[in-house]
Amino acid sequence: MKDSPVTIIKNGKLVNVDEENLCLNDIVVVQTGDIAPADLWLTETAGLEVDEFDLTGEISPVIKKVQDNVILYKGSKITKGSGKGIVVATGEKTEYGQIIKQLWEQNETYRFRFIKKKYFLIVSFLLPLFIIWGLQSQHHVLAILYYLFLSAIFIFLQNDEFFRHLLTSREVKECERNRIQIRDMTALESLHQVDVFCFDKTGVLTTRQMEVKTVYYADGSEISVDTQGQSLVSYLVKTACALCNDVLFFEKLEQANAIDKALISFAIKNGIDVKKMLSQSKRIYDKHFDSENRYMGCGYNLKDFGMCYFVKGDPDVILKMCNSSLMRSSERKMRNTWYLRQDKVNTITRNGNIPIAMAYTSDTTNTFPKKYTFLCLLELENSLQHGVRETISKITEKGIRSIILTGDRAETAGSIGKECGIAKNSDVYLTGKTIDRMALDDVARQSDHCSVFARLLPSQKGIIIRLLQRKNHHVAMIGDGPNDGIALKVADVGISFINNSSPIARRL
Repeated sequence: MKDSPVTIIKNGKLVNVDEENLCLNDIVVVQTGDIAPADLWLTETAGLEVDEFDLTGEISPVIKKVQDNVILYKGSKITKGSGKGIVVATGEKTEYGQIIKQLWEQNETYRFRFIKKKYFLIVSFLLPLFIIWGLQSQHHVLAILYYLFLSAIFIFLQNDEFFRHLLTSREVKECERNRIQIRDMTALESLHQVDVFCFDKTGVLTTRQMEVKTVYYADGSEISVDTQGQSLVSYLVKTACALCNDVLFFEKLEQANAIDKALISFAIKNGIDVKKMLSQSKRIYDKHFDSENRYMGCGYNLKDFGMCYFVKGDPDVILKMCNSSLMRSSERKMRNTWYLRQDKVNTITRNGNIPIAMAYTSDTTNTFPKKYTFLCLLELENSLQHGVRETISKITEKGIRSIILTGDRAETAGSIGKECGIAKNSDVYLTGKTIDRMALDDVARQSDHCSVFARLLPSQKGIIIRLLQRKNHHVAMIGDGPNDGIALKVADVGISFINNSSPIARRL
């Protein structure tokens, strides 16, 4: 089957070619819905957003801009916008290609063998002695039996691996009872020597879902998710969460991005029948989110409120669109004191969470509303997996060091590192771009002090593990995505999950 057609610019015209025929320095055009066919150095972008989850593990789409001098990696999914880029790597030489190559370059699965060739060579030296003895004594059968018996005893006593096999078989059965599958029994022996555990972030330390943690109203009140009241503003907030998104049909909820899923889940938890609301509300206005404007909007003819418009997005952008705020008791003009709450936005960001502002209007004097009433600021978090803190604590008590290797943002990774106890007393982290500018010896020295490595490419995860091994550390890597493939392979012990792990992670 041929590769998908790729649009390139040739002699000033758009031409479609097969992916396999791409060459270095070709200029490729990508747009919403495309999958990057090669590693591209971006030369032009228009609201370009990319899903890099398979490569970096980051949940939210990544905004790509030319001034950032960024690469669009093969296998990335274009979720919004368009762009042009020069081909800098194709096939196995791309970052994605390196992951796939690792998948097929498998080490042979360990199999225990009681008898090996080297034992035959050793016992063969005894054979002439027994042949001579048998010929001289005329006890041929007895000589053969003695030879076989002594050979078996020799093989048995010299075969240390046999005894280890007996011991590890018991451990394997215990693991299987706890739903832990061991692909290579030698991993159990290596596991006892591990002194560094490397963790991916998303899906390992944290869940793959986002959720609304706190709602901040204009009057300064901070309300937790499960204690929303029945005031007008709280109802409008829940309605905005249910409707102000790209989910037009409830059945397509699973296809929504992580932020929209979190907002819809918040509405459902607080008593909104989202499916019923979607079916009863007529959508009359749409403004899709783009990276330039940094907000989205929609208009609905609601059963209880009539015409209503909602916007959500970057707090800086939404606040500038508002001339009033809806308090929990009344609506009033926006005061400058609200802008002092920028410190709350900064705090949310420092914590590694995402701030989303929401506003509404029922003004129908024009088709495209210009001014809105501020509703709230939402704090979205990517929460820790159940039991992560306890696990990290037990590992630390045993004198084993823990490290985060992730493709996610540095601020988010640092916050998660502190929250779970991996980087409890340190604000130091290294990013992939920084590592690119450093000598490997310098990276190796920094690895003794840094516990958080962020914005890493899959190959950089493998490099860091190799550097730790060069310093005589035994490393275990825990990951669940294709972006962890290289790290899982080069580690002394690679650990993934039976459920919710990619086929690449489970196979390595």
